[in-house]
Amino acid sequence: MIKSNKSNFLNIVILSVIGVNFALTPAKALPGQNIQTVLQWVKTSPLLPAKLEYGHETLTYYGTKKNLTLHVTVDQQIVSSEGISVDGESKIKFTRKNSPAVKLLHDIYGSQIANDFKNARQVITIADHQFYRGRRFAYITFDLAGTADAPTSNSSLKIIPLNLLQTEINSAKYCQTHQCDI
Repeated sequence: MIKSNKSNFLNIVILSVIGVNFALTPAKALPGQNIQTVLQWVKTSPLLPAKLEYGHETLTYYGTKKNLTLHVTVDQQIVSSEGISVDGESKIKFTRKNSPAVKLLHDIYGSQIANDFKNARQVITIADHQFYRGRRFAYITFDLAGTADAPTSNSSLKIIPLNLLQTEINSAKYCQTHQCDI
């Protein structure tokens, strides 16, 4: 009887710790997550748009709040990639050494993703795109500098599963010599 009570108590403690961990861990729009979790998460993040629109042609949820745009691509209700872009903010360039960009990633996704990007290894640059391999995810960055005709700059970061990094690199290489729809 005492063994059974100890076992039940231990199970309750373990389940409680797991429950608290899930309750305190904020949802993120990361590859592999269910889109419903993501839609709930954006409602609670002060930096992100509270509601995302769905583009049927692109299978992408998207929304803008101030100068930040969030794009979440899904495949059968599971996030396959996620991206953010910042318009008109010259201090933010998604590079590993740009403190404002890493802080923005931290504020949106938390320290694990910010540190994964910060410590990621740059694999290759193709045109204006930089490809990085982190421990958890791969990252693709793109910066568009403002011009006299279009003075607004744009910096974008896309998060993809590690196993799709080479596919994305191959696609970018192909588009260097062929006409591709973006």
